[in-house]
Amino acid sequence: MKFNWGTGIVIFFIFFAVSMISLVVATTRYPPQLVQKDYYSLDINYQVRLDKKQNTATLTVPPKVQFDASAKKIQVEFPEGMTAQTGTIKCFRSATTREDFLSKIENTSLLEIPAEGLTAGRWHVELDWETADGKKYFWETAIVL
Repeated sequence: MKFNWGTGIVIFFIFFAVSMISLVVATTRYPPQLVQKDYYSLDINYQVRLDKKQNTATLTVPPKVQFDASAKKIQVEFPEGMTAQTGTIKCFRSATTREDFLSKIENTSLLEIPAEGLTAGRWHVELDWETADGKKYFWETAIVL
């Protein structure tokens, strides 16, 4: 069999078509997920979040978030002398959105969140709280379960 340039072009196009089809099949196996579902509203209100982050930067000691493996709890400790009147704590994984959860903060300086049943791995924790004097704060960190 004689191999000429026409045969080479046909082989190249067949290889290209097979590789494109396999790429499409491989990419459709995983659902497209965003890290944040409400990214548009977060972007619009970015200045508000930036002001909260600047308030947090003025604290001498940031909030402490840690995982207690023996008690299977996530502990959030606010700086000494500070009590969070209202707010939320959002825990999420960038790998999947199925386990994301939101907890309320109400008049506390120490918050414990049960971590039983949560998948081991890297978790992002976002604290958004307000003190009794009306000052708002935002702080984010990552923990490993």
